[in-house]
Amino acid sequence: MPIDHKNIRVLALALIKDHGRFLACAGFNKLNKKRHFRLLGGGVEFGESGIQALRREIKEELGLSIFASKLISIEENRFVFNGLPGHEIVFLYQTSFRSKSAYSRDFFPILDSGGDFQAEWFRRADLKKCHLYPRSAEKYI
Repeated sequence: MPIDHKNIRVLALALIKDHGRFLACAGFNKLNKKRHFRLLGGGVEFGESGIQALRREIKEELGLSIFASKLISIEENRFVFNGLPGHEIVFLYQTSFRSKSAYSRDFFPILDSGGDFQAEWFRRADLKKCHLYPRSAEKYI
């Protein structure tokens, strides 16, 4: 999803873990040439709670349902990406898939990206090479 460079966005993101792995999308900043990982989820729409947004976003992105989730962090994130500023308030939830078979998959195409992105499992050791966003999530992995 494009970053809003003029307004503060409110996001609900999912920390989904399994046997030492976490699910994320790899990204790349074209200007500083650095890779990063981003947790799944997206914008909270007007009138939606954070958990409602998270359930909707995971369903839209992966076609999967999640169990009840625990709010583990709220973070203000001000950043520059590809040379443009961004400002977000992130509700970070720890959650899990309802379908046990989802954990046997290696890759998850992001359904609402037009096939441009996919999520995959990463390990804590991968964080030595690139950062995870939101940064507060690293302490929960």
